[in-house]
Amino acid sequence: MESLVTSLIGPIAALAAALFWALATLLYSQAGSFLSASQLNLVKGVIACPLLLLAGWFTGQLVALEGNAATYLLLASGVIGITLGDTLYFSALRRLGPWHTMLLEYLAPPFAALLAWILLSQGMRGYEILAALVIIFGIFMVISEKPRHAERVALSASGIAAGVGAALCQALGLVMSFHALQEFDMNPLNAALLRLLAGTVALTIALLVLRPSLIGTTRAALRHTSIPWLLTAIVMGTFLAIWLQQTAIAYINPGLAQTLLATAPLWLIPIQWLRGQALSARSITGALIAVAGISLLFGIQ
Repeated sequence: MESLVTSLIGPIAALAAALFWALATLLYSQAGSFLSASQLNLVKGVIACPLLLLAGWFTGQLVALEGNAATYLLLASGVIGITLGDTLYFSALRRLGPWHTMLLEYLAPPFAALLAWILLSQGMRGYEILAALVIIFGIFMVISEKPRHAERVALSASGIAAGVGAALCQALGLVMSFHALQEFDMNPLNAALLRLLAGTVALTIALLVLRPSLIGTTRAALRHTSIPWLLTAIVMGTFLAIWLQQTAIAYINPGLAQTLLATAPLWLIPIQWLRGQALSARSITGALIAVAGISLLFGIQ
């Protein structure tokens, strides 16, 4: 019984993180933020880092920082996945628009599986590969349905490169974090804190060097933002989600974890329905296929 519960912790944590990311996406739009992408990224880190620190202190999971390989791996993964990866993602968003950028983001699961296999000799079992393929196919059906109101955006080589680079950075950061959690004495909460702290510090330094004016105008931008909505989004989408993400990769293969983390669009379907929005047959079919893949995964655990 204990082994069964342990085997379910990783998948459940990944799905919960995806749910919180989906909810945070809606909350950010409700906040009506005037923050730029980099400003929002900075504010998220500044608020979520102390929350993770307090959570570690209250739960007794906070440990002293040591200069070991796990610490350096997690710090590097934060810079790669959060600072560089998010920057490339926002760059792709400006060049390609949200639809094509979202499609390129789904290169992250196969990238994570491939990197884990090459760098760590961590292969996925046959049923995990099958379940992951079914889940990805279902998600792809949902997100590949281009909205009718979507604008036509010319594909640029720089935009595609940024989108692919963002997916690669996300996957590499996840694999590095997985290795740190598997090989060294590090709990998921401390891993989440180190990654977010490294990403936030690196972003702050980059802004101070490249665009110092953005830091100065952040306070003014916050005056036009709904702070309660913004704080709720950060608590869900950054504080809780990154903690759950690190918990997931402490228990399951990076490729499988990245696949389950990518299910955020599926959670938006029932949310849209509850808000009275019409659902297409394609999105419902895709969601059911993805759920079948998730059920296959849980059914064989």
